Amino acid sequence: MRPGLELPAARLVLWLRITMTAGALGCAFLLDDPSEPTTEGVAGSLLLRRSLRVALLLPAAAAWWVGVVWRVRVVHPGLPLPVAALTLEAAALLAVTVALAAAGSHLAPERRGGVVAAPALLALTSAAFLLPARIGLYAQPGSGVWDGAHRRWALLLGLALVAFAVASRDPAHRRLPSQLRGLAHGLARVRKARRKPDAQGSPDAAGRVERSVG
Repeated sequence: MRPGLELPAARLVLWLRITMTAGALGCAFLLDDPSEPTTEGVAGSLLLRRSLRVALLLPAAAAWWVGVVWRVRVVHPGLPLPVAALTLEAAALLAVTVALAAAGSHLAPERRGGVVAAPALLALTSAAFLLPARIGLYAQPGSGVWDGAHRRWALLLGLALVAFAVASRDPAHRRLPSQLRGLAHGLARVRKARRKPDAQGSPDAAGRVERSVG
């Protein structure tokens, strides 16, 4: 976007959406941590540790997005730009990327979810451009489906956050109930095994056997 180059609003929004996707792709490898299995026993859940990583990224991502919008405003001061709606799209894309990375860490070797998240994000955004307008996500500014598309973006943002939380459940915490059940069953078997010799060798039991014989 060079100064003096006039772009229609639709083309400008398209370039901004491509920029959003490129920025989201840069965050696809945020959660990659091959050492995660060695930190399962430390204080703090997996969800907390991943949320802290995302929180550390957010200021940089916000500054990057502010810089992009500022540059567009400077180069094209006369074009109306729906900043709030486009910011919602950028936030939803970031949330979807992080959710895909969290889910992909269960599938990729060494828990490198980015190798799953990056191609999945490209496939999803490409498919979103092909959706019909009545159910699509990428509407043009001023069109009749603009508001409906951004309600879907808001829903997608919420679903992505829920998916991130579900995919970030701590494996150690998930195994704990089954381990406790196994421990309880083991203790019950030990107690039962101890009671049997006591019952067989006790004087009361021997007396009862003699009386029954007599």
